[in-house]
Amino acid sequence: MINPFAVAGIVAALIAVLLVLRWFIAVAGLRSDARSEYAARQGDRPQTIEGVDQPTFVRIYVDGHAPRWTLYAAATLIAAILITPFALYALFAFWDWIIVVLDAGEWFAPGYYPWMFYLFFGLIGAWALCGYVAARFHHRRAPEAFQAALMRARGEPLDDVVIRRGRPKWARRASVIAAQRENSED
Repeated sequence: MINPFAVAGIVAALIAVLLVLRWFIAVAGLRSDARSEYAARQGDRPQTIEGVDQPTFVRIYVDGHAPRWTLYAAATLIAAILITPFALYALFAFWDWIIVVLDAGEWFAPGYYPWMFYLFFGLIGAWALCGYVAARFHHRRAPEAFQAALMRARGEPLDDVVIRRGRPKWARRASVIAAQRENSED
C-alpha cells in the first residue's frame, strides 16, 4: 500500500521545484527587460538614470519586480515536508500524555474520532506554522520599491521626497457615492 504522506511529500516537492523554476525563468526575463529599459532610458530620459550604471540598474529592477513569493512558497512546502515526521512524533507523544493525564477510556484510543480530529488539526497547525514563518520572512525581507531604490541609487535624499500612492478605484467611487448621497439628502 502506498503511504499517503509519501505521495503528498512527492507532490509538494515537485510543486516546490516548479516554483523555484518559475522564479529562475522570471528573473531571467526581468534581467532582459531591465537591460532594454536601461537602454531606452538612456535615449529618452537620461536624467532618471543619472549616476546609475547598468549592473546597478538591473539589480534594482530585478529586486523590485522579482516574484519573491515563489521562493517563499517553495520553502514553505519543503519545510512542511521536513517538519511532518517530527510533528507526528510530537503529536503522538502528546496524545499519550493526554490519555494518561485524563485517564481516558477506550474512545480516546488511536483510530477513534477524537484522535483523528486531534491528529488532523495538529498537522494542519504544524503546516500553518511553516506558512506563518515564511510569510513573516517574506514581509520582513521585502526589498525597497523600484522607484525609491532608483532614487537612492541616484543619490537623492529620500527623506525629502514623498512618493504619492494612487488613490484606489474603490475609494474614488466611494467618495462619488457619498457626494451623491449628500446632494440627494438636501
